[in-house]
Order: sequence, then C-alpha cells, then structure tokens
Amino acid sequence: MRAARPRNAEPRRAIFVLYVLAMVLLFLLPVPPRLNRAAGQFDGAVHFGVFLGFSLLYRLGRRPAVARALLVSVLLAGGVELVQWALPYRGGQWADFAFGAAGAGAGVVLAHLVRARPGRPADPAP
Repeated sequence: MRAARPRNAEPRRAIFVLYVLAMVLLFLLPVPPRLNRAAGQFDGAVHFGVFLGFSLLYRLGRRPAVARALLVSVLLAGGVELVQWALPYRGGQWADFAFGAAGAGAGVVLAHLVRARPGRPADPAP
C-alpha cells in the first residue's frame, strides 16, 4: 500500500515540471550569436545555478535518496551537454558539464541540510 502524499506535493510537482521545461528551453533552443557572445562570460555560473536549482527541487519534491538525486542530476547535466554537442546551433562543453555537476552536488547537499532540520522526517537510506 502506498503512503499518502503530503498536501503540498502537487504544487511542488508543478513547480518542478515547470522548472524542467524552462531548462529544456534554456539549454536547447537556438541562441542569437550576439546574445551568445554576451552570455558566454556567465555560462559557468548559469550551469551551476540551473543544476543547483534542479537537484534542490528534485530532492525536496520527489524525495529520492541522496545518492540517487546526485546521480540523476549529474547524468542530466551530462545529457544536456551531449544533446547540445549534437545540435548544429549549440555546442557541448566539458566546462559546462563540470559547472552543472558542481551545481547538482551543491543542490543535493543544500536539500539534505534543509531536510535534516530538527522536526523533519528522516531521509531514506542512501
């Protein structure tokens, strides 16, 4: 028998889905060359922040084990770079993957700290 979901699970799920859709648009749509050059100086910070947000929302909303949340987030960061590499109008970069993976790790740690506050339910075993 499945445990009942908390009351606030549906808004969290909707926020997570909207966030993933925004990620898809951000990482896969063509970018005008002029904007691409201007944004290049912030590219690492963007990847770090986007994957920090993804892993944080994933961990808090879906409640997977720490290791699973980290694995899914890092695999997604790598998958985004592979898809960008294959697109004629984008380019995958190892540095972007590294920033994305670092952001994913930071988000998982942050979510773990938020969930570990006193009075919160215990996490599943990793």
